[in-house]
Amino acid sequence: MKKSFLSLMAILSFVANTQAQVPTEKTLLWQVSGKGITKPSFLFGTIHLMCPDQMKMPDVVKEKFNTTGELFLEIDLDDPNMMKEMMLGMQMKDSSTLEKLIGNKYDSVNTIFQRTTGLPLKMLNTAKPFLLMSMVYPSLLGCTPVSWESVFQKMASDKGLEIKGLERLQDQMEVFDKIPYKVQSEMLVKMMLNLDSSKKDFSQMLEVYKKKDINELNILTAKEEDFDEYENILLNDRNHNWIPVIGEQAKKMPTFFAFGAAHMGGEKGVISLLRKEGFTVKPVFYQ
Repeated sequence: MKKSFLSLMAILSFVANTQAQVPTEKTLLWQVSGKGITKPSFLFGTIHLMCPDQMKMPDVVKEKFNTTGELFLEIDLDDPNMMKEMMLGMQMKDSSTLEKLIGNKYDSVNTIFQRTTGLPLKMLNTAKPFLLMSMVYPSLLGCTPVSWESVFQKMASDKGLEIKGLERLQDQMEVFDKIPYKVQSEMLVKMMLNLDSSKKDFSQMLEVYKKKDINELNILTAKEEDFDEYENILLNDRNHNWIPVIGEQAKKMPTFFAFGAAHMGGEKGVISLLRKEGFTVKPVFYQ
């Protein structure tokens, strides 16, 4: 009886500790310290596309950025080979083509895609469907979008800071080879034939981002139809891979890490994982 009680207490303690690691505060800026770090580093959650009038650099983010000596994005945007690697990584690895994958809906999808992006699918017939979906998102905003990544890249360039990546572009491209191309093509078809719905979903995600609610953003991303089956591939596995990179770099020098905010929240998010590794991760609030 005593052993059963102790076992139950151990389980409850483990659950409570796990829940304590999950961030509850609403902010996109977090300070990382402890475990051999001499000066704090910072994490900032980005969203890859926003309208220019919605993107305003908070003073405290700029202030913390200026205390760091390197910038880490998801990938190294300064890599001179990036464009070449991107062109190679865009192609499906087998003999698949969009025309074969999409089938009898190809003409309809092509018409909408060309109207939306200005490019015919025929030019991109062997491209991974997921990457084509990313080409549609700017049109959902109704503006010429900008990204936090480009803003931080310029800030780093102005300061003469080196820019590095949490992962290689090749790693990022290979993620899309782990999800069947047929599944990807079905997602592309669904998106193109339901653009109004896609626009509504993206607007909802943008509103959550503007509220700095990283946990809700994580939940919203995972709730996307067809996403849950591949959540580990697209999100969680990458989070785990980033932890040693962040930890080792933060011990070398104060560093600013900027990556998609959906990677931050939740039990399997970067903040929780860093805390489980013994790092102290605290919220930095701003208006």
